[in-house]
Amino acid sequence: MKSRHLIDVILMFGMVLLTASFTGCAPLNQTNDDKTPGMDTDPIIALLTPDIERLYLSWHELNQTYKDIKFLERGFLFDPDDRQLAYIQKAGLYVQDAAVRIHHRWEQLSVIHYIRPEMMRDYLTLNVKGLTSTVKEIEYDEKFLTIYGSFITHETVTNELNLAREGIEKNMGVLNQILDRLRPIANKTTPPTVL
Repeated sequence: MKSRHLIDVILMFGMVLLTASFTGCAPLNQTNDDKTPGMDTDPIIALLTPDIERLYLSWHELNQTYKDIKFLERGFLFDPDDRQLAYIQKAGLYVQDAAVRIHHRWEQLSVIHYIRPEMMRDYLTLNVKGLTSTVKEIEYDEKFLTIYGSFITHETVTNELNLAREGIEKNMGVLNQILDRLRPIANKTTPPTVL
């Protein structure tokens, strides 16, 4: 009796799988009467693509400046004043942090061509939130870069740090411009309901 019941369960499970393979499966939480309209993504992509490309190019310049700072840092490895080396390493760390954050944002934005129209508004909303927090984090990186950079006396290193600061500001300008473009078309946040 038990084996007959087990065979019935297996056959029913097989029928469910067979039916699903022929009819297809709808994504979870989606009903046939879901009337969520897709956005016309072409104008959005055309609007954002030049800024996304500029972000990559300005990140690349900043990353090269970081590599130049790391190269100069090697010259201080055997310097008797190891405090200079420590300041250069700390300043370089904040340049690297900013560069990593910017590159991560670029990666998130660069997939815009692959976002389905019905998901575009949510994608833009998530990017507004991500960009906002990234800009704040980079502002802290820039502040700490300024603090540690003020203790560095070697002119070549300070010149590179100034280039890094300019690069960070340039990237921040692009990030803020992208934010300004995204805010009007992203989802408006709804305030939490009070019980």
